[in-house]
Amino acid sequence: MEQIVEVFYQIRPQDLFDIVLLSAVIYWLLNLIKGTRTIPILVGMTVLVGVYVLSSFLKLDAIGWLMDNLFSSAVIILVVLFQGDIRNALARLGLTTMFRESAGTDRGGLIDEVVNTAYSLSSRRIGGSIVLEHETGLRNYIERGTPLNATLSRELLESIFAPTSPLHDGAVIITREGQVAAARCILPLSTNTRRGFSLGTRHRSALGFSEVTDAPVVVVSEERGKVSLAYNGELTRDLEETELRKLLTQILQGYELKDASTKPDPDSQPAQG
Repeated sequence: MEQIVEVFYQIRPQDLFDIVLLSAVIYWLLNLIKGTRTIPILVGMTVLVGVYVLSSFLKLDAIGWLMDNLFSSAVIILVVLFQGDIRNALARLGLTTMFRESAGTDRGGLIDEVVNTAYSLSSRRIGGSIVLEHETGLRNYIERGTPLNATLSRELLESIFAPTSPLHDGAVIITREGQVAAARCILPLSTNTRRGFSLGTRHRSALGFSEVTDAPVVVVSEERGKVSLAYNGELTRDLEETELRKLLTQILQGYELKDASTKPDPDSQPAQG
């Protein structure tokens, strides 16, 4: 007992800070990989470590030699296996713009145009994906689409997503300044095995984009005529107009999201398109 008390007396404030910081990093990493293919891979690697320990204990020279050679290249193996997850993590950490709008900046006009467009498309069963740039710069994705640099308006967005328009495929990206930067932008598909593969391509790409950026993506289902919102790796389905407006206001104007604002994702009814 005295030895335990003595150990506690030897703990410095720096040690407590170190433990808290390490715990925060581990928690962030676990949230990052939750629901992805990383979990089964980590389980497989744990099994390999167990085999290595068992081979050392039982003096299994052949297995031990194989595991020694395998673990000597562990860094390269980890990079190859987790390249997608590493890229996503770096995107979240490194792509945040240096100069950001203040949290209280009014973007109500932009939100109104997007919400009105979404439900106009929904009423006519026209599919669409609208990306709203938040704090993370989206220049890399804008450059891959068809540049427009046009003033945002409902009429412009509706004409872009019209089935006869050559720009209706892909997503539209709207900048923080309210400019329609580009159309026909290709978004990365979600790798979330928990629910991503049950979705249509449009919803899965919106979900995937929200996993690697902080941009909310408004999605209109062509088949179901429903409006959804992808944000922070989560997809909120079948939103009413007031609910979508409230969520976008909370995200873009810096308010904390409330759990009551979201609906559960009905995985039993996959979205198409």
